[in-house]
Amino acid sequence: MSGQEIRRIYRTARDENLPLSLKLTIGDKVFEYSKVQWRVEGRMRGLRYGTNPHQKGALYRPKQSKGGIGNVDWVKWGKDGPSATNIEDGSHGLRITSYFKEPAVAVMKHLNPSGVAVSRGGESLAQVYAHARDSDSRAAFGSVVVFNSPVDRKTAEEIMKTFVEVVYAPGYGSDALRVFESKRDIRVGEVPAQQARDVAMPPDVVVLDDGSLIIEDPYRTSILSVEEMQRLRVPTEKKPSDHEHLDLLHAWWVACEVRSNAVVFWKDGTSIAIGTGQQDRIGAIENSIDKAHKLGHSLRGSVLASDGFLPKLDNVEALAKEGVSAIVQPGGSVEDPGIVRACDERGMKMVFTGERSFRHF
Repeated sequence: MSGQEIRRIYRTARDENLPLSLKLTIGDKVFEYSKVQWRVEGRMRGLRYGTNPHQKGALYRPKQSKGGIGNVDWVKWGKDGPSATNIEDGSHGLRITSYFKEPAVAVMKHLNPSGVAVSRGGESLAQVYAHARDSDSRAAFGSVVVFNSPVDRKTAEEIMKTFVEVVYAPGYGSDALRVFESKRDIRVGEVPAQQARDVAMPPDVVVLDDGSLIIEDPYRTSILSVEEMQRLRVPTEKKPSDHEHLDLLHAWWVACEVRSNAVVFWKDGTSIAIGTGQQDRIGAIENSIDKAHKLGHSLRGSVLASDGFLPKLDNVEALAKEGVSAIVQPGGSVEDPGIVRACDERGMKMVFTGERSFRHF
């Protein structure tokens, strides 16, 4: 197969004959879903393919749904439509940005954020996006970008400076759409904005290799405000400042949506480094530190969120060496007393959430 033929398979929609509707019955509850299709140039179109080009795929939304990724309206079509991964990245990006009341941006790659930023007041949306993109500019190549506020022309121009696959936002200015039209393949979707507090979550369903199912309650953190963060237990001698509490809250929100083992370094409204999917927590921390250094970021004065407890002192030692000022983590390890002492000896603050936030997708 030639290089041109290989490239073509990534741009060609795969025909599928999946049903137009689905019905899931769990106990006395019935969940009904409709296949999502869009009219493009007089034809009904669906997903380009599933996760990979040889997999057929279709998107289904709850029949009563009025928001979220299942209700995306494509204001610019391209590359023969979205793949399953393009949709999944949009969904996870929407989950992240829905926590924030201020304008926020999530730059997504393979269902994990490579960078997240929120407006600190006075910043343009283009600047907020640039912060999120440049958190990890290498990983942002070929990303899916998700906003919780309408995109204007300057933001569109900033997006077009690098290679972006898909953009999702609750709206676009006409000037912004003209900017996007200059690139054939970029897809631009309009999705109604939602706040995390307002989203009714259906059960999570995991399909196992033999067809067995695991059904569990949907996960959403219960810590949704600075006031709730400030009421959590602080076992260290020093207490976080108001500014650190806000950074800890934002870091925690992002960590809740990152594949476990997850850690998020955050400072002044922007992720500095994000560690994802490691088998050991110190590995997630070390990988994040290494990446931040390679990209020229300083972690001094940042805070760290960990989706699970810190099991060993080496975690604190690595963070203290980088000048991290505060940590938010679930707590619950037998090593907690030693972890707290190590923080006190290094002048670091720590917050225990009492809530673990693993995500394995």
